[in-house]
Amino acid sequence: MNFLNLSATKPPYNQAKAVILPVPYKGSGRTPGMNKGPEVILQASQMLSAYDVETNTDLNELNLHTLDPMVCPNNRQEVMDELANQTSPHFKKNKLVAAIGGSHLISEGLVRAALGQDNNLSVLHLGAHPHLLDPATEEPDVMARIKEKCMISHIGIRSMVKAEKGKILIDNLVFARDIYNNGLNAAADAIDVLSETVYLAINLDVLDPACMPAVAKPEPGGLDWYTLNNIIRMVAREKTIIGFDVTGLAPQQNGLHAHLLAAKLVYKTLICCLHNNR
Repeated sequence: MNFLNLSATKPPYNQAKAVILPVPYKGSGRTPGMNKGPEVILQASQMLSAYDVETNTDLNELNLHTLDPMVCPNNRQEVMDELANQTSPHFKKNKLVAAIGGSHLISEGLVRAALGQDNNLSVLHLGAHPHLLDPATEEPDVMARIKEKCMISHIGIRSMVKAEKGKILIDNLVFARDIYNNGLNAAADAIDVLSETVYLAINLDVLDPACMPAVAKPEPGGLDWYTLNNIIRMVAREKTIIGFDVTGLAPQQNGLHAHLLAAKLVYKTLICCLHNNR
């Protein structure tokens, strides 16, 4: 299944500007169906128009190539190694890598691969939780592992373990309430401190559960659809985005609106990155 059902115009790999990789990894959480997220997003994307009226963009012309879903081992470290091995060649060929999950843990393997293209990479994490410490064990979580390799800024945070607060520099942290109270300017410092080349880690729980309820740990007070897209657009204008992931979807039996939102977010982020970076 190809993203947006662009099978008739699917470009050969060597002509593709962007590759879309489904990563059906459920992670270590207890949320059922997390590994079904990529499949559900691909299915929902079939219902979207390939023409985006807001940006006057025909996605048929963006040369998008959907890769086969990755086969995920059960062991977390093996998944990260396999992700890094599979995606490194795409980054080195200067293709935009767009991964759809699945668990937010996949960001670690993807960032490892992206660092092979630019070792001055930084990461912008959009989510409700900073994921520096596992809440159950207070052991290092995915963003702590990434932080060992490159700079991270967090936007949209609404909840954290107490010990996490001292691990984030104030210029690298933007609470969702800051954006609600002060607008997009509240995110400017956290974006400015990033290097020129950026990887976006987008957890769907960055959004308010009123519009995105299908996540493992919804937190009230999240960003709305237009604010999130404006932040992504701001980053794409000021930085070079070489890859991104959209993770955290917990499919629901009657959750078509949430599934469509996740697919549309991938769609909009692709447009932002390809229009501004390529």
